[in-house]
Amino acid sequence: MKTVLFLLFASLNCMAGSIYITGEIESKNTQHILMPLVPSFNGKISEMAAEGSEVKSGDFLLRVDGSSLDSQIEAQVEQLEVFKATAKKSIIDLKIQLNQAKITFEKTDVSHKIAQLKAEVPLEYIGDLAYKQNQLQLKNAEKSHKKAINDLQEVSTKIKNNQQEIALGIVQKQKKLDYLQETLGLFTIYAQQNGYVIYSTQAWTGEKIQVGDQMNSGHLVMSVSQNRDLQIIAWINAIDVPKLTDRQKVKIQFDAFLDQTYKGEIIKLASGGEDKKIWGDGLYYKVTINVIDQTPANLLLGMSALIEVNLDHKN
Repeated sequence: MKTVLFLLFASLNCMAGSIYITGEIESKNTQHILMPLVPSFNGKISEMAAEGSEVKSGDFLLRVDGSSLDSQIEAQVEQLEVFKATAKKSIIDLKIQLNQAKITFEKTDVSHKIAQLKAEVPLEYIGDLAYKQNQLQLKNAEKSHKKAINDLQEVSTKIKNNQQEIALGIVQKQKKLDYLQETLGLFTIYAQQNGYVIYSTQAWTGEKIQVGDQMNSGHLVMSVSQNRDLQIIAWINAIDVPKLTDRQKVKIQFDAFLDQTYKGEIIKLASGGEDKKIWGDGLYYKVTINVIDQTPANLLLGMSALIEVNLDHKN
């Protein structure tokens, strides 16, 4: 737990050429749990694994409220079923039209062949009037036959296009449904390694994250850390960043062991700053510190540490 003393030191430039910053103990083997991407970019926590509990890989960690997605999924399933039912009826109607077009084609085909045979009878055998009537019947039969062919082709093309549209529509609606279901699946997060659950804190109040809180997508909700290969994650005001260097030696005091000082060194300084509203305006840069000395056996994850950086001794 961060003490008032630590926060006080974090804001002071002390004498003897030293600055003080505060941090928390974290493992180098840590899984960071972020608020997943939600449609409104602001998710509500509905369930969390207990802080400090030991979890194994595959255990439950976090569930985000997905009631809005549940309703969207339900609506999308209904849309897909309605689309399939409408498409089925449309195909049935077109097949009926196709059967009617085939019957009409077969009738006109027979009539056309009969008219051709009659039209081939010579004039001298049937007389002028009958001959002209046969020729006229042939022309009418040809028109009806061509129309029947065109109608059959048109219905066949319509069925083909309709089937393609239906297939495309089903794929599109199914993809949307799959996306919604996959997104909802991301709302439940499981551990990817063994370790202990550590809750994050609110940027504005410094209070621990808890069930019912709403957080923006991408914000840290909790961590799963192994209680070994420990390091310290600290934050320093942008004003003091130029005073630090990589591999710079520091002194460390843990809030649970204030009577003992340990040696450490800065192993990483973030290139970009972040807002820490609880500490006031300005940017704060993440500093990763390695503990050189042997740490106490009962040192726990999440404990606070006070780091003294002697500005007179830079590597």
